[in-house]
Amino acid sequence: MNQPEQILFICTANYYRSRFSEMYFNHLAGARGLSVRADSAGLEMAKWRSYNPGELSVHTVKALGELGIVIERPYRVPRQFDPAVHAGMRLIALSESEHRPMVARLFPQVLEQVEFWQVEDVEWETPEQAIALMQASVERCLQDYQTKADGPAST
Repeated sequence: MNQPEQILFICTANYYRSRFSEMYFNHLAGARGLSVRADSAGLEMAKWRSYNPGELSVHTVKALGELGIVIERPYRVPRQFDPAVHAGMRLIALSESEHRPMVARLFPQVLEQVEFWQVEDVEWETPEQAIALMQASVERCLQDYQTKADGPAST
């Protein structure tokens, strides 16, 4: 049996944006019967760990709860991005302005493989704005897989 395709959502600390995108993507993909699955990781997880209380952002918990998406407890610990561990995955970083320089500095060998979205952290974008952008971006991303799963349209 073939392994499902995998996507890795990447943000700074694997605490808020990448985790929301991962869980929202997996919820929708499962509901649509798609085999693609998402995971998530942070570029500088350890550096920012002391700034983030708990294992998961309250903004992620609140938004997923409002969408009726159940989050398994206990929440998993944020994970560090590792190009060797995440090889072969489609890589999507949540903020081009924030994450492109980080990827270039820390993981230049994968820079050309990373797709960049435009979702900013709470210092620059309200959680409501960011969640709406992540929802729209994840839904567009899923549409690519839905189209592939549906195959060529018959005429």
